Amino acid sequence: MDKAKVKQRFRKAGAQYTQQAHVQQHMAKRLWQYARQLNVAPKRVLEIGCGQGGFTQYVSGWASLQQLVLNDLYLAHDALKAVLPATLHVQYLEGDIEAAALPTDLDVVVSAASVQWLVDVPSLLKRLSASLNDGGYVVLSTFGPEQYAEIRQLTGQGLRYYSVAEWQALLSVEYEVLIAEEEHFQRYFASPWLVLKHLQSTGVTGAGQWEWNKSRLREFSEGYVQRYGGDDNAVSLCYHPIYLIARKKNG
Repeated sequence: MDKAKVKQRFRKAGAQYTQQAHVQQHMAKRLWQYARQLNVAPKRVLEIGCGQGGFTQYVSGWASLQQLVLNDLYLAHDALKAVLPATLHVQYLEGDIEAAALPTDLDVVVSAASVQWLVDVPSLLKRLSASLNDGGYVVLSTFGPEQYAEIRQLTGQGLRYYSVAEWQALLSVEYEVLIAEEEHFQRYFASPWLVLKHLQSTGVTGAGQWEWNKSRLREFSEGYVQRYGGDDNAVSLCYHPIYLIARKKNG
């Protein structure tokens, strides 16, 4: 994982991310629906990988919230300020959450469609548990092993995606798992080139070491159409969202 490259790709994507990240927006709404079911009135919340504020806009509406700590490799301050209440006390924590000193006295940690970028998930989950108050929650969305299956098959590149069962096992060391749900669906694009443009606009090309050239692009496009094209020549792209909520074990 080249996190410097990941940061560069997301920073470059900028406003295009909001325009293209329809699935991530769907996931943010769904995760918030789950979070609102919790019997919790958090005062201090940490959001990991806040991005352009797609989930931040929901979290900042928690009536009890007194302080929101926002983390990302690159903090898009203008985009975030646009969705944040002017009266909310916000602390910014820019950088790699795996290397950062974590805030303490947290009631909830949230992360929408970003923990797939972590290198050492067990270590961070343990550190987060230490930063959470007794009975605190982690509220997460991420992607499962079938995410971007077409890209992985054609290029051999991609992130390490955990299954729901693997996430349950990882979380159960420090937490009681309350919700572990998943979805499967596909989006369709008119051409493989538009798939790549979509991925570029959502920062995904920061993963892997695949270097494009004309011959590789032609081979990729031909293989994509042959294996994943429909009768109308549209090509598919698989999405595999996962939603997780867990409560810190006391003692």
